[in-house]
Amino acid sequence: MRGFRGVLRTLPVWLIILIFFVYPLGRFLLLPWFPDWAPQSIGATSWPSDTWAALRNSLLLATAAAIIAALLGTLWAWAMERRSSVWHPWSEAILWLIFLMPSYLLSTGWEILFAAPALRHGLLHEWFYSPLGIVALLAAKALPFAVFVVRPLWAALGHELTEAMRIFAVRPGRALWIFLRLAIPVASAALVVSFIESVQEFGIPATLGAHLHLPILTYSIYSALSTSPLNFVGASRLALLLVVLALSGALLQIVLQKRFGAVLVHGQVRHRLPSRPRRSEAAMIAALNLSVGLLVLFLPMLAVVGSAFRGGWAALRTADWSPVLHSLGFSLMAASLAILLAWLFARSLVSGGVGGRAMDVFSMGNMAVPGLVLGAAYIMAFNVPGFSLYGGSLLLILAYTAATAPMLTRLLQAPMAQLDRSLGDAARIHGVSAWARWLDIDAALLSRPLVRGWLLAFGTVMFELPVSELLYPAGKTPLGVAVLALNNGEHYAAAARLALGGLASVALVTVAVLVLLRLALPDYRVLVAE
Repeated sequence: MRGFRGVLRTLPVWLIILIFFVYPLGRFLLLPWFPDWAPQSIGATSWPSDTWAALRNSLLLATAAAIIAALLGTLWAWAMERRSSVWHPWSEAILWLIFLMPSYLLSTGWEILFAAPALRHGLLHEWFYSPLGIVALLAAKALPFAVFVVRPLWAALGHELTEAMRIFAVRPGRALWIFLRLAIPVASAALVVSFIESVQEFGIPATLGAHLHLPILTYSIYSALSTSPLNFVGASRLALLLVVLALSGALLQIVLQKRFGAVLVHGQVRHRLPSRPRRSEAAMIAALNLSVGLLVLFLPMLAVVGSAFRGGWAALRTADWSPVLHSLGFSLMAASLAILLAWLFARSLVSGGVGGRAMDVFSMGNMAVPGLVLGAAYIMAFNVPGFSLYGGSLLLILAYTAATAPMLTRLLQAPMAQLDRSLGDAARIHGVSAWARWLDIDAALLSRPLVRGWLLAFGTVMFELPVSELLYPAGKTPLGVAVLALNNGEHYAAAARLALGGLASVALVTVAVLVLLRLALPDYRVLVAE
């Protein structure tokens, strides 16, 4: 009986997953075998003409970007984990800002720079407006993912092996070979994560790639769904190729980890404070921070800010801010729904048993689904007679929610697991209602993780692009779509003003939410689960 009640409690959660995740993704990805599932009046069912060029370009560009990001990320993570430096706070800030910066905003900043007369002609301009520019931008966006993945692995290596090599006077060449062998599983993790992130990227192919007319898988999927005749079957085939590339990277990581992972395993790992860097290492750390911070953050953002204020305050007052307001409303609603859904998913995830393991697999799998594929699946799934949501704001908000909920579920997993179940049991024994238990126990103790997750979802949705491009309702253009349209029309000043307005909105909402949290829960600041 207890097991039956447990199934009933989790039934609504699995119904949500079935309706908003399994059904749309399954219906879209199975189209090559069931073309009749495509919407009526859609005649095109063939492979898009640029399929193989898009596959080749995506594979080459993502591989090159992943190699660069993995090398830099492995080196940077080693410096942050194994060497003490005054640059570490700057490194953390730089990596998180790159992680949060929309990729199309990074492209826009550099396009504004190269539109300047002094840089409009020359070798740098030619390099940027070529596949080399796309590789550089993809590597820059993948760099934080590489560092975040590699840092725990460097920590797991410990210091015993390097100390043993010093004690036994191992020759420098042999010591370098051992060190490289140790770095293989570390660097392979960075390589795979960077490859998957690069091959699924949409903002850079939609900006710089579109200017170069270079076929890339993600943009080809969008083209198949946005140009007449619509080709849902062809888009599904391209999406399957995208999934195969991502899965191939994951399988490669499994093979490398199985082959070389034994070097990460020790009977006992002794942690110690990072050592002081040598003069050459300190120079390398400083150069890495300065070059990445300057090229990826400072210069493009300076170009965006300068272009936004071109024309003075009059241009700012007369600008059309409606896309910012539309995205602001969408983000507020989608972030609230996503954090509620993630809380329900996280409860099921930490419950253990078969349901917990299934939720773990689901949340990890859906984090790897590109937003473009999810948006295309929602077009098909919710544009059928009797159940048509396409063309309205509700479907866009639901798609935003589905895109961010798996990520928030992983974010809430650890804090949710730290809650003592006896608190809820005691409250239930004393007749406290379920709503009061959630508000007075869960919401209070999880206030910081919940607010942190809500702000992350809010900022993500505010600048979201692929789902917005496919699902936005007429007359309610989101921020990302408006910035991309202005960018492709080379109206860089107007695009910069909208981007700056979006950044200001995110900053204001973040400050307001944190102030309200401090005022609303003054008595729980010590008890809040970190």
